[in-house]
Amino acid sequence: MISKNCSISNQSFFITDKDQAFYKKMDVPFPTLCPEERQRRRLAIRNELHLYNRKCDKTGKSIISMYAPDVPYVIYAFDEWWKDDWDPLEHGREFDFSRPFFEQFAELQAVVPRMGLINRGENSDFNSYALDNKDCYLVYTADYNEKCYYLRFSDRNYQCVDCDFTFDSRFCLGLIKAENCEGSFYSQKISGSSGLYFCYNLQNCHDCMFTTNVQNKQYMMFNQQLTKEEYEKRKKNLGLHTYEGVKKALAYFEEVMAKTPRKHLENKNCQDSVGDYLIDCKNVTESYDCYRCEDVKFGTHLKEAKDCYDWDFVGYKSELCYEVSSSAYNLFNCRFVMNCWLGGKDLTYCDLCLGNEDLFGCVGLRKQRYCILNKQYTKEEYEKLVLKIIEHMKKTGEWGQFFPVSMSPYGYNETVASEYFPMTKKEALECGYKWHDKDESAAYQGPEVILLESIEETNDSICASILKCEKTGVLYKIIPQELAFYKRFGVALPRVAPLERHRNRMGLLNPRKIYDRVCNQCGGAVKTSYAPGRLEPIYCEPCYLKEVF
Repeated sequence: MISKNCSISNQSFFITDKDQAFYKKMDVPFPTLCPEERQRRRLAIRNELHLYNRKCDKTGKSIISMYAPDVPYVIYAFDEWWKDDWDPLEHGREFDFSRPFFEQFAELQAVVPRMGLINRGENSDFNSYALDNKDCYLVYTADYNEKCYYLRFSDRNYQCVDCDFTFDSRFCLGLIKAENCEGSFYSQKISGSSGLYFCYNLQNCHDCMFTTNVQNKQYMMFNQQLTKEEYEKRKKNLGLHTYEGVKKALAYFEEVMAKTPRKHLENKNCQDSVGDYLIDCKNVTESYDCYRCEDVKFGTHLKEAKDCYDWDFVGYKSELCYEVSSSAYNLFNCRFVMNCWLGGKDLTYCDLCLGNEDLFGCVGLRKQRYCILNKQYTKEEYEKLVLKIIEHMKKTGEWGQFFPVSMSPYGYNETVASEYFPMTKKEALECGYKWHDKDESAAYQGPEVILLESIEETNDSICASILKCEKTGVLYKIIPQELAFYKRFGVALPRVAPLERHRNRMGLLNPRKIYDRVCNQCGGAVKTSYAPGRLEPIYCEPCYLKEVF
C-alpha cells in the first residue's frame, strides 16, 4: 500500500496493491489527487438542472440548452447535431509538440458543434439527460416516464411529481428511493406499496401514515394498528389540502425520522462490497447507487460496469475504464473521457464521441477510427503518434490527469459537483472553477400573488401567475398539469420553487462517505454512511432485520 498526499487538498490517501494492479493494467500513472478531488473534477463537467434559452448556431432558431448563452461553444439543436450535413473531421488539426495537449484540446472543443441538450422524447422539451419520456416537464437523468414533472434519477413512472430515485410508480408525490408504488406521498425507501403518507422503509404496505420499518401492513399510523374508519378520520384531520397542514405533517415526520432505526448501509445481495445503495454487486468499493457491477471502485450511478475505477454516470455494460464522466453503453478500455456513448473502444481524452474506436484527443466524432485531434490517420501513423503525444504529456505533467477544471463549460454552481462538494463563489474561483451569475435584469415578477391556503379554493388562474419561492426568492410557476395533480389528490400547492424542493429532498440522503461506527443494538463494528454524532440509531444488518422485521 502506498500513501500519498493530494496535490490540491493535501489530504492523505492510499493506493492499495489492487489499485496499483489496475493502474498498471490501464497503463496510467498513479493518481496525484485524492478520490474526492478526482470526483469533484468529473462532476464539474455535468450540468443536469439548469436550462437556458439560446440560439442554435446552425439554424439560428431559439432552443432550450444546458449551455448558457454566453458559453463560447458551437451549439446545435439535438436533431440538427445528428444530421449528416456537417462533418466534425473538418475541424481536424495537427498536434503541436511545442504546446500543452489540454490547450490544443480546448481549442478543438470550442469549434466542434455539440448538442445543446441531451434529450429525446415526445412533448418533453424541457428535460435534460432524458430518454423517451412523454408529456414530461423538468425531469433530469430520467427515462421512459409519462406525464411526470420535476423528477430526477427516476424511470418508468406515470403521473409522478417531485420524486427522486423512483421507479415503476404511479400517482406519487415527494418520494425518495421508491419502487413499484402507487398513490404515495412524502415518503422514503418504500416498495410495492400504495396510499402511504410520510412513511419510511415500508414494503408491501397500504394506507399508512407516519409509519417506519414495517412490511405487509395496512391502516397504521405512528406504527400503531388502526381500523379503516379510525385511519380515514385521522388522515382527514391532517388537513393536507392546506399548506399549513402539509407543513405540520412534514415537521411530525422529521421528528419520527430522528428516532427511527436505520440500517448501516442500504446494500442488497452484494459480495465483498462497501458503499451505499449497491445492488447485486461484487467487489465494489467506495461506490454509490451502482447495480450489477463487479470490481468497481470510486463509482457512482453505474449499471453493469466491470473492472472500472473513478466513473460517474452511467457505465452500462462497460469494462476496463478509468476516470470517466457522463458516459455510457458498451465502452471498453477507455480512459479520461466524458460524454461518450453508444459503444467506444480504446478512447483516450475524448469528449462527445459516439460509436468510435482508437481515438485520442477527439471531440464530437461518430463512428470513426484512428483519429487524433479530429484528424484521420492510418493505423500505423496513429499508434506511433499516440506514443509520442503521451511522452510529451508526461513532460508537461498532463498525462494521467482528468480534464482541467478550467475546461468545464459550466459555472461550478451549475454542476452536480456543487451538490456533493458545496463551495462558495469565492472558494470555487480560488480553486480555478468558473461561476455562473444569473442575469436578473429581465426578470419580471408582476404583481405579488398570495397563494390560497387550501387547494380546494385555488383555481386555474394561478397557472398564469409568477410565484416567488418563500425560501430563496427564485421565481417559478405552477403548470396546469401540476395543478390538476394537486387538485386530484387534495394536496396543497408548494410554496417553494422546484429546484429548491429537489435540493431539500437530496438533503435527506446521506453524503457519499463511509464512516466507522458501532451498531447501537449489539455494539459491533459497522461501516455506515451515517456520520458519527447523528441522532438516528444505526443497526448492523442482523440486528436491523431482527428488530425491524
